[in-house]
Amino acid sequence: VVADVNIVSFGPRSGRAPRPPFKESGPAATGGGGGGSTAWSSGSASRLEEAHELQPAELARLDKASGSMPSLAQVLAPVAPEKVEERVVMLEEKLRARIQGICDRFQDRNAQRKSFARKCRCVDAIRRRFRPGVLSQVWCEVLFFLVYTLCLQWYCERCEWDFKWSAAYQDTAYYPALVMSFLLSFRVSDCMARYQIGCRCVFQMEKHLREIAFQVLTKLSTKESGETPRGVGDVNLGLGAMQTANSDANGTAGNTPCGPTCSPALLQRYFKHEFRRLLQVLFAVAARDLNHSANIGEVEESETEPSQGDTPRLGCSLTDVENAALHVTHTQCGHVFKIYLATSWLNNLVRTADDLDFFEDTTIVEDIAQRLGDFKSAWVKARNVAYSQMPDSITHLLWILAIAMNFVLPWEYVSVCKRMTWLPSLFISVSFFGIIHIARELENPFGIDDDDIPMWQVAEHLDEEVSLIMFYAALDEVAGENLYRGLASQDHIYMS
Repeated sequence: VVADVNIVSFGPRSGRAPRPPFKESGPAATGGGGGGSTAWSSGSASRLEEAHELQPAELARLDKASGSMPSLAQVLAPVAPEKVEERVVMLEEKLRARIQGICDRFQDRNAQRKSFARKCRCVDAIRRRFRPGVLSQVWCEVLFFLVYTLCLQWYCERCEWDFKWSAAYQDTAYYPALVMSFLLSFRVSDCMARYQIGCRCVFQMEKHLREIAFQVLTKLSTKESGETPRGVGDVNLGLGAMQTANSDANGTAGNTPCGPTCSPALLQRYFKHEFRRLLQVLFAVAARDLNHSANIGEVEESETEPSQGDTPRLGCSLTDVENAALHVTHTQCGHVFKIYLATSWLNNLVRTADDLDFFEDTTIVEDIAQRLGDFKSAWVKARNVAYSQMPDSITHLLWILAIAMNFVLPWEYVSVCKRMTWLPSLFISVSFFGIIHIARELENPFGIDDDDIPMWQVAEHLDEEVSLIMFYAALDEVAGENLYRGLASQDHIYMS
């Protein structure tokens, strides 16, 4: 199936242009470079060059597969440095506002507001202790067996509490109930281990991406503005990413020039924001894949994204081309292509920056590739937990056994407990059905329920970490006494 596309001519085709994933059924447009050049276009031309934050409806459709990809062509499009400067300044203002919001949260000097917040926390703590919890999920079964026990008490009272099934004469249900308790204990213990594995894998994923961010952003070169890193003289920005034109041995461009080049300092500033965006995309795509395991087999008709308060969960910013690439396939089809694709985007971004001599460490590419491999390994372990579960036949058998025990045990206790038989029956029904429900919820720790791992909070915390690293990356150079720094021919650093 070939998707409908709009044909747009840009200019000379890049020497690094990829082969189109699908060929056009009709005649292709002819670009200025002498060959056909096509690109996927949306209603807004600016979205071809800049990433945009996905809206709730777009986030809801992000989990749907299109099965196709429009034809692509990588071209050398002219970009004015003034436009790039404007984009970078806007991104830096957003970062500054993000850091300011974090600082305001840490430095709230309003004592009355703090006191009110403490009171609210106390109320929340009390409400958490006395909330219905699992009872709100099993109340139907508990109510049914409570009524059943009360009816049994009424019948036994008419029989003067004396009949042959009583525990006063035999304990026929004792051993089956004991075996049932062990089965439920093993079941919930296994599910708790799965939940712990899921938590450990998620924290490892966050840890690897945080270490990648710190290593990349603190290893950026701090060369003087007069120096030009290798390859930067031929840099143009287009389609929301950094593209490099081929140069011959004499340093001349191999392709037709597409306009003024951007300064190395501006390009490095832009790289940091692209790195943060793609890092956010990678974690969001991986986390959404894990969360989607809770809805396998369900057709999602909603066009709105579930939200925590007013904040969309696991949002990210994508260009139109990236958005289309992520829609090629999905987890429901059994594919993990989009996670490997997002990993490749981030790895290629770092590799391109290393080719432009942005880093002081020459082994940065190998280190980042290794850490991305560790991230994928942790994600695969989490995915093994998310997409595997105990067969339904076994869980259904446990449910039937729990029902049988709740029917039989009141007959054993009624001649002993008499009018209070409803109390042990209540405890037994809550315990059996509550454990079954808890085990079912713990078996898959991913999703958007209240008792699932809050992946959106992990993503928010990771973005805060990356933002702080971006803003304060220069602080990794301030350690050391000035006396020693002077002996080591380093600048003295003072508080101004």
